[in-house]
Amino acid sequence: MALADLEDVNVHLPTDKLEVDDAIDPALERDAERIVKGYLSGVYEPVVLAGWDTPTNTPELIRAIAGRLIAAFYYRQRYSEDSLDDPQYAQVKYNEAMALIMELRAGTIDLVEVPGDDASILKFWPDDTTDGPYFTMAMEK
Repeated sequence: MALADLEDVNVHLPTDKLEVDDAIDPALERDAERIVKGYLSGVYEPVVLAGWDTPTNTPELIRAIAGRLIAAFYYRQRYSEDSLDDPQYAQVKYNEAMALIMELRAGTIDLVEVPGDDASILKFWPDDTTDGPYFTMAMEK
């Protein structure tokens, strides 16, 4: 199950230094998927998240986020042999991806491909549009 393809990853790697040629490391894909779906699990319904099982079924913004995360992980992995410090470029790409995730969580941006996405966070919590209350202290035995 991948959220991004080679093109989504390579667009975030400097072509003069590094490129994913054959296939994306499945471990990096899993890490990116866990981060994306974990952070967005309270924002989008589980059936929506489960539908993101291939790049063609995944919204463009999610593909861009996953591409950034995978590129950051890949870049860090390749250049970690040369230094004990994390490469700054990998950190920048990771920060970009996390900023986009936080904007989705906050509702400042939405996914146009997700029907009914009104950019509200944690749609399962009651709000002013919820009928009720269905249980009160007076109902206690």
